[in-house]
Amino acid sequence: MDGNLNTNNNSVPNIVSEYEAMSRNGGLSLLHEKDFIELILYFEKELMLDKALEITDLAIERFNFLPDLYLKKAQILLALNNTSDAFEAVDQALLLAPSENEAKLLKANCLIINKEYDQAFNLLNDIMMVGSQKDRINTMLLRARIHEELKDYTQMFNQIRNVLDLEPSNELAMEKLWFYMESQRSYHQGITYLNQLLDNDPYAYMAWYNLGQAYSCIGEYENSLAAYEYSFLIHPSFELGYKDCADLAFQMCRYRFALKVYLEALDNIGPDSELFACIGECYYKLKEYRLARLNYRKSNKLDPYNDEVHYYLGLCYAAEHKYDIALQHYYKALKIEDSREEYFAATAEAFYKQGDADKADYYFKKATDLGGDIPEIWLSYVKFLYEIEEFDRAFDVLEEADEYTYSSELLYYKVLVLIAQDDKEEACEVLKEALSEDFDKHVILYRLNPELKKDQEITSIINYFFSED
Repeated sequence: MDGNLNTNNNSVPNIVSEYEAMSRNGGLSLLHEKDFIELILYFEKELMLDKALEITDLAIERFNFLPDLYLKKAQILLALNNTSDAFEAVDQALLLAPSENEAKLLKANCLIINKEYDQAFNLLNDIMMVGSQKDRINTMLLRARIHEELKDYTQMFNQIRNVLDLEPSNELAMEKLWFYMESQRSYHQGITYLNQLLDNDPYAYMAWYNLGQAYSCIGEYENSLAAYEYSFLIHPSFELGYKDCADLAFQMCRYRFALKVYLEALDNIGPDSELFACIGECYYKLKEYRLARLNYRKSNKLDPYNDEVHYYLGLCYAAEHKYDIALQHYYKALKIEDSREEYFAATAEAFYKQGDADKADYYFKKATDLGGDIPEIWLSYVKFLYEIEEFDRAFDVLEEADEYTYSSELLYYKVLVLIAQDDKEEACEVLKEALSEDFDKHVILYRLNPELKKDQEITSIINYFFSED
């Protein structure tokens, strides 16, 4: 062996086997400093920190005059939550290089972990006096962290602002800024600052992203969409920008816009199971079921165990009245995940559409057992029983639902069932309660029983609440 590791091939077996072969053959003494560093960095990347620490100690045995090795050892020890040994390694680095600001910053980090804030501040003040701009930025970030731990959020914000004034693209500072804005609900303050920052540096994509989050939190959704869009237009591989922009547009029922953003993400980031599923859901909402199925199948190919994809494939087929195929996908979804009430409810609905009331009843019951606190599940069950004229059972289900959840729509269904049971007096009392809760929902009555438009007593009660409303 010539003492040089083949680190061009990043496969675990090659690097590990070469290192172990050198260990067995006593060849580690032939390694250069660069070889040790490359090996340490590789094991760090693979999160094999104990192995990285072991190799660092071997490197220090060979090159105990190099402060960088002690700094690397301290960083690994901190990652392993071993602060006391990290202190020793940092102090050794400072003995070898007393003016090394990286070592001082690392020591300040150790002090902060130990909650020795005064000593950390003193050390950071020294660095601010003589450090480079990069050192000063790291110093201010550590100061911000101390103020955060002391819950002095005003000073935390000031330090973050100082960092961003020097380096608007600093991602850690942007993350801390968002933490401050969110924890203190200081969205308006943040929006004002971010707009000022962007006036000076309009290409700070993380600033646009944070601005989008802030606008979303105060309900200014159009501004939020625009800010999110700038974030990924500036930085085309910024995945979070696409995701949050498209997700917000989807929630706003702007499915075309959401689809456009998801497709841009696909072009710039590449194929991903979740992304194909989101594209499929947009097409589903737009009633373009063939394209929805196409993208759901692409998602399924990348992740065969995604139960939601099978569920939505089922919904696509059900929307086209292809209930046999829909049921196949619902069964697949349930095989992967059998605790989702909506899967059981969709299966019940498909059986009902096929005319199999017994199986529909079974799956509706399973759905209510799982989703007892969800009004929509009970509504589907009661609607099914009402339509097959099982009025007594529908009433029992409504009574059971009342133990777990509440909805004005359930009250209107109760009115329908009571009328069907010839209990008009009780139906009118329940109708008054329902109208006082949510007047607009009274159209449920006419949708399921159009004859009620001719019922003078029911109409009179509705008209009275309309005039009151």
